[in-house]
Amino acid sequence: MTQEGQKRTAAINNNNNNDSTFVMHTSCDACGSSDANGVFDDGHTFCFSCNTYTEGEEPSRPANDNGSKPVQNKDQAQQKNLLKGQAKAIPGRGITEAIAKKFGYLVGMYNGQEVHIATYRDRHGKPISQKLRTKDKQFMTVGNHKEAAIFGSHLWSSGKMLVLTEGELDCLAASVINGGRFPVASISHGAAAAVNCVKRNWDWINGFDSVVIAFDMDQVGQQAALAVAEALPVGKAKIAYLPAKDANACLIEGKSKEFTDAIFQAKPFRPDGIKSASDYRGVISIDETASAISWPYSLLNEMLLGMRKRELICLAAGSGTGKTTFTKEIAHHLMQSGQKVGLISLEEHPKRTLLGLVGVHLNKNLLIDRSQATDEEVLEGFDDLFRDDPCVLYDSFGTNDIDVICQRIEYMSRALDVDWVILDHVSILVSGAEGDERRMLDQAATAFRTMVQAENLGMIMVSHLTRPGGRGHESGAAVELSQLRGSHALAQLSDSCIGIQKDPDDPDSDIRLLRVLKNRFSGQIGDAGTLHYNRETGRLLEAALASFDEEPSEKQTEEESDNAQ
Repeated sequence: MTQEGQKRTAAINNNNNNDSTFVMHTSCDACGSSDANGVFDDGHTFCFSCNTYTEGEEPSRPANDNGSKPVQNKDQAQQKNLLKGQAKAIPGRGITEAIAKKFGYLVGMYNGQEVHIATYRDRHGKPISQKLRTKDKQFMTVGNHKEAAIFGSHLWSSGKMLVLTEGELDCLAASVINGGRFPVASISHGAAAAVNCVKRNWDWINGFDSVVIAFDMDQVGQQAALAVAEALPVGKAKIAYLPAKDANACLIEGKSKEFTDAIFQAKPFRPDGIKSASDYRGVISIDETASAISWPYSLLNEMLLGMRKRELICLAAGSGTGKTTFTKEIAHHLMQSGQKVGLISLEEHPKRTLLGLVGVHLNKNLLIDRSQATDEEVLEGFDDLFRDDPCVLYDSFGTNDIDVICQRIEYMSRALDVDWVILDHVSILVSGAEGDERRMLDQAATAFRTMVQAENLGMIMVSHLTRPGGRGHESGAAVELSQLRGSHALAQLSDSCIGIQKDPDDPDSDIRLLRVLKNRFSGQIGDAGTLHYNRETGRLLEAALASFDEEPSEKQTEEESDNAQ
């Protein structure tokens, strides 16, 4: 017999004398066959086309009696550093010997201490790395772990349902519980690397109709479960809520039935924002007008039906029309109504803001004439207004970083329980900044819109206007929705928009006209009454209800308002 024939005979004998179980077909590097190479559960391979044999996890076989040795290829170079071990039952974990052997989960020695050895394979089913676990839960890897597929993936190529766990022991436990009835596999490096692991194994995972994510029930595990669900194809992911910390805990605590129920009752994952009508049953009967805070101006209140949290309100006015005075009236009113207010005045020092609020409280124009009140009266007014600390201020004059402002608003809401934020004014956020002003204002409006919803805030943002054709706003020109700087986003994303304008017949007077430019809640728009600025007290209070005869230059119709919504 030729030397080549002797090698072929030896290879066949080695394969036939091995008591391992066939797992799958794959390609052969020796002859180039795409599917003739068989992978067995101990890691050895045997090509039924060219009879090439490669060793698995069992101890290396000695030379045959005829002097031949098993043929080696490049895969053995990856395997040479892998540890030897024995598949055995793990009583403390409830793992049977049969399940341990099936998945290649071994017990061996490493640096003089006993370790658990989880065998990882490449996409062809060949062992290429191991994850070692010590008794004190220290982890390390040997071999080429970068190319490793999902633990257990060599056992199944496709199916109706895959259960995906966070760790190897959970994978084994789930398999013990289900008796091998459905595929179970584990990600390779825990929750932190779950998404990357799924992406690397996308093709294999996509072979299953559904994927039930059964990660640990702690915060880290559940966050990872959501991230993995987001990464999977739409409609494929389900998230199981386990009756214990993890699958292995379910097995140890005798909750196998409950675990199985959780797997089969897992609901399809729905991305953020996708809700069923039934999700809203608990809130559908809540009257939003009942929880609204009234405006301090009667006609404005009738039209807007109050002000509500989770609404973004835009206040639009030209220079010198009293928008800052208006916001102080609103802030004072909210505080007196039991609301906690966050004030971000980007063109005004907090001292001046607070003095103005105390002036509103005392009905004195302290910003113009500080002598109207003694120091003692000012402090008494301050203590009375801010007794329960209803106001938070952002002390950073002129800051124009949108991200910083958003972070401060988020902190006000989450850490300080602020109910309403007043930003004066949004236009300064892009003033002097490099880049497209309209685009940056659009980004700011989008961020604020998202924030009021997520944080259960109410927010009033002041916006400057673009100059209209003809006479300017300082001369009594009507305020229009289309004049908002960055108007596309500011108008579209605001729930309501209020305009303040001067008397077109007498722009030098102390009369101001309120106009509702947009009203998503009730749809009512138009004149919302007149206000009078009292120079002596500094107050902007409601005057006799009236409207001006002058029609706006661009008549705001109900249809235009609906389009803006």
